[in-house]
Amino acid sequence: MTDTPATGVPARTAPAERGRTVVADRAVRRIAERAAAEADLAGRRARVTHGSAAVRGRRTDVSVDVRLPYPAPLGETGEQVRGRMAERVAELSGLTVRAATVRVQSLAPDRSPAPQPPPDADRPTGGRARRPWSARPVPAALVALVGAAASGALLYDVLSVHLADRRPAPWRTGAVDWLATHGPGDTAVVAGGAVAAVLGAWLLCLALTPGLRGVLPMAPVPGQRRQRAVLDRTAAAELVRDTASAVPGVTHVRVRCGRRRVRLRAHLAFGDRATTRAALRTAAGTALAGLGLARPLRPRVALRTEPHWRPPGTDPAPAAPTAPHPPADGAGPDSGTDRAGTPEPEPGTRPPDATAPSGAPSGDETPDDPTTAKETDS
Repeated sequence: MTDTPATGVPARTAPAERGRTVVADRAVRRIAERAAAEADLAGRRARVTHGSAAVRGRRTDVSVDVRLPYPAPLGETGEQVRGRMAERVAELSGLTVRAATVRVQSLAPDRSPAPQPPPDADRPTGGRARRPWSARPVPAALVALVGAAASGALLYDVLSVHLADRRPAPWRTGAVDWLATHGPGDTAVVAGGAVAAVLGAWLLCLALTPGLRGVLPMAPVPGQRRQRAVLDRTAAAELVRDTASAVPGVTHVRVRCGRRRVRLRAHLAFGDRATTRAALRTAAGTALAGLGLARPLRPRVALRTEPHWRPPGTDPAPAAPTAPHPPADGAGPDSGTDRAGTPEPEPGTRPPDATAPSGAPSGDETPDDPTTAKETDS
């Protein structure tokens, strides 16, 4: 703020005088290159090989070198690229494009027809995709801590000996003496070398492999190739399990999702075994196809029957008949009378008590014979 000479009251600076916005040449060049590559040439695109830009105040000069598709009229095609570039540079940078130059460096023969967008372009399609690399924080932290601890201990002992005139630490002198008396053929040295070799191979494997085995790469979406997405294998297994549990007759579903295939194990309570297995395979395949993975997983189904399962169309086994009373002595199995000559009772009727005297009560009444009464009570 400044003071006015008449009143001494500070006057506010106009917004346009407080500062200025500077657009770098590099930003304008990137805008020009991207705009030239976006020009629509009958379904084809120009390839930008080089670009340059010079900003002078509120004006700019842009120039690009392009590679146009062949066959195409050079004048008309170049004018389309130049117009698109000048328009986008002025719109995005806010500068006045004083000169826009397009230089055709070469022509690229295009023998393939113009690409047509598929009807389901929004759906992810299969493609080459890889898992993202793991940062491996735990192995790196362990190696760093061990190295730092060993280096710190050795540095402290050396400084204490040279600066404070102290005696070397027993562990350092012992290590030097042990190394002086043991050669490469000793068992301890060989064992230590083997451990170091295994540790080195493990670290090399961690450095050369991506890791993150618990995720599955998903197929890139058309038009968004630089975006990368992954799906957790546990989530894929849960989705397949929920889909398989909806199949009629299926119980106790267990799913394990690997990197190449999905193992599904289920129990069958009722229904046809072959039909249910086919339904499980179809349901698992449909669920896996809807995940949008870059490499489709193959389902493997194992179906076991419950102990109470019966094939469709079979009746349950009838109950075992009750064993008849053993026949009396002297009476054959096909005899129609017992020992006393009394005919056997009809099925479903209660036989008369042979031990009860004539005139004794029958039915639900308790007989007078103490032996019979004891049997009846028991």
